[in-house]
Amino acid sequence: MKFKWILGLVGVLVLLTLANSLYIVEPDEVATIERFGALKATVIRTEKQDVVSRGLNSYDSLKNVKMVTDRGLLFKLPFIDKVEKYIAKYLTYTSNPETINTSDSRKLDIQMYAQYRIENPAVYKMKVGSLNKLNQLMDDNVYPVVIQSANKLTFDQFFDDEIMSKMMEERRQELNKTLVVQYGIEVADIGIYRKNFPQSNITSIEDKMSKEIQKESERLRAEGDAYYTKSSSETNRKEKEIIAKAVEESAIIRAEAERQALEIYQTSLTKDIDFYRFIQRMNAYKDLKDQTIFLDKDNEFLNYLDGYR
Repeated sequence: MKFKWILGLVGVLVLLTLANSLYIVEPDEVATIERFGALKATVIRTEKQDVVSRGLNSYDSLKNVKMVTDRGLLFKLPFIDKVEKYIAKYLTYTSNPETINTSDSRKLDIQMYAQYRIENPAVYKMKVGSLNKLNQLMDDNVYPVVIQSANKLTFDQFFDDEIMSKMMEERRQELNKTLVVQYGIEVADIGIYRKNFPQSNITSIEDKMSKEIQKESERLRAEGDAYYTKSSSETNRKEKEIIAKAVEESAIIRAEAERQALEIYQTSLTKDIDFYRFIQRMNAYKDLKDQTIFLDKDNEFLNYLDGYR
């Protein structure tokens, strides 16, 4: 009976030892292994070995820390090694709203964001310690860099997506050179997601925009009037040119026709003298229409009309 108790006790101790020798690191986790108060190993993502190695070599107390890239079920010294796990998912930082002055003295209320995660849990444990301090860490290190950079932009540049994206990427790379080594975290994305006009400036901005719109409309109206005047003048000039040309052409045609008629008339008269006399008599009769005249019988005109009375 005593042997069974001993055997059972040994079995329990073995199970406890085995249970305490195992730990699980999920795919979205990283971890540190501490032995007698000193860091001995860190579980990291495989693709970040170079980044983690750079951070560990920056501190004498971490140079001997072993990097473990395996995940899942892992082993440790039972009752001696202490495992502390950290979430490796992306975390989102959102700053408080801040009023800035652009380089051309325009005011804007902005709010920035950053997505980051723990890449080197050993450095993170030593320099930060807990998730509660992360927001303050971002306020102290990320937020000022972005705000100072934003102050160097003009108002128009601030709303240019290409310029903003390029600037944010440059800031992100600069920040990671410090954050990964000093704090064990890496920023994956950074930007300004809210841009508003300060409430005190909205009225003045609306007035300014209204004046600019009015000024622009007056300019466009003046340009339209000038264009209309120019077009009307050009149309009138062309109209006069067309009419003058038509009058000139008609006068030439009329003169030519009269010339040809006169030539025909003169030619016809020279060819037949009797016809000429007949025409003259017809013209004389035409002139005497509706008139009463008294002529002497010896008047030459009567002789001229002789034979046609």
